Amino acid sequence: MFLDAHPRVLFSPSLSPPEHPRRGEKSVCESESVWVTDKKTAIDSHGRQVTILQEIQTQTGPLKQYFYETRCPGAGCLGVDKKQWLSECKAKQSYVRALTKDANNRTGWRWIRIDSSCVCVLLSRTNQALAREVLTRNGRG
Repeated sequence: MFLDAHPRVLFSPSLSPPEHPRRGEKSVCESESVWVTDKKTAIDSHGRQVTILQEIQTQTGPLKQYFYETRCPGAGCLGVDKKQWLSECKAKQSYVRALTKDANNRTGWRWIRIDSSCVCVLLSRTNQALAREVLTRNGRG
C-alpha cells in the first residue's frame, strides 16, 4: 500500500483503505471525509468526463484506486450571525492524478477533480432579494 504524491489518492492491494489522519482544528462548515472506493467517473483537467480504472495491474499484483473526498451537507455555516447573513457550506475541488480511460478508450494518467474541502459562503441579508436569487441559482433555497 502506498499514497501517491497527493495525500488524497491511495493505491492498495487491500480491500479497505486505512483511517485518514485526524486534525484538531474546528471548521465553520460541517463535513464528512471518506475514502471513496468505487468511484466510476470524474471530470478531468480539460473538463471532459473520464472513466476511473478500478484496478491497476502491477508486477506484484493488482492495486485498487481510492480517493479521499470531503462532502458538505449543504447546511449553513457554524458561528455565523443568522440575523445579518445567509450562509451556506459549499464543496471545493482539487485536482489529483488517477489512472483513467477517455471517450476514445485511451488509458492514461490524468488530473481529475474530487471534492476536497468545504468553504463558507456568506451573503448579506441587507440585500435579501439578491442573496436568495444567488442561493437558489446555486441549488439552494
